[in-house]
Amino acid sequence: MKVTLKDIAKSTNFSISTISRALRGEGRISEENKKKILETAYEMGYKVPAGKKNATRIKTKHIAIITQFHTGEFYASFFDGFDKAAQDLNIVVSLFNVSSKIDAIDELINNLKSLGYSAAVIFVSELTEKMYQRLLLATPSDFPMISCSNIYRPVLDTVTFDAYRGASLVAAHFIDQGYESFGLIEGPMDKPGARFRTNGFIDYINLHDGKHLIWTFKGDYTIDAGRAAFQEFNKIKGKPRAVFAANDTMAFGFMEMARENGWTFPDKIALAGYDNLPQCQNHFPRLTSVNTNFEILARNTLDKLISRIDKPKEHQGIVSLVPVSLEIRQSSMKKPDK
Repeated sequence: MKVTLKDIAKSTNFSISTISRALRGEGRISEENKKKILETAYEMGYKVPAGKKNATRIKTKHIAIITQFHTGEFYASFFDGFDKAAQDLNIVVSLFNVSSKIDAIDELINNLKSLGYSAAVIFVSELTEKMYQRLLLATPSDFPMISCSNIYRPVLDTVTFDAYRGASLVAAHFIDQGYESFGLIEGPMDKPGARFRTNGFIDYINLHDGKHLIWTFKGDYTIDAGRAAFQEFNKIKGKPRAVFAANDTMAFGFMEMARENGWTFPDKIALAGYDNLPQCQNHFPRLTSVNTNFEILARNTLDKLISRIDKPKEHQGIVSLVPVSLEIRQSSMKKPDK
């Protein structure tokens, strides 16, 4: 069924004449109301004509964050980092969730231009090299994009965290604490970022004589995977002394089940996670975790996007790694000898 101006007016509570002016980029209408009307028109499937008036009237740069949003602290923290960085740069960021329509990202981006957006950040871990290539071919050359997802052979220029180093920092910390046997709860191996975390942890351990990875569990970044990991861990005879979970959510699931079964941290076992979500500080015991500063990631990404606006630049697949650090807390710190 064809969407009409009357349908958009009913959805937004604006008059048909106001809707018409906003879509044409004419007359007096606030940028906030205009943006609301344009976004509603897009969501309802109304074909908004791209024109100079719509594009030039928006003075503040609007940048789209395209991602697969899932409920939880990780995506909330990711978007919060972009929101804070954007405020300092006089940019407005909006979130677009493509969890159910990954194949339609190129169509979405083409519509974003007519909605007044200047550029887009792509954070979709399921995109393959071929999908990125198709996206690049289908996107206008004057619409800048930057990816924030790890990929083995990047197509778009990318800004992302140094996942390999982050995991190696955990291994180094465990060794510094005197632990000799280790366990690893992996993330999904079809995601390059998870594999980089696995490789960084294992490679650092293998560099040190007398230190051994004796147990691994294939997880999927969910709290249920962390719980299942502990159930398997609890059955094995030779248990590791320190465990690295490839994200905080799995670490929380592991810790929850462990405490229910009488395990204490770090007296019986040391534990570390990855992402340093806010809950790490509020959890008991507080969780050691790799700190990924989303605001720094966002600022680096937005800076690159701004430099590309009005200056089309060919992608070379250049990857810029954002440094990470380790927040050491109770879950992995040995108590000093008395």
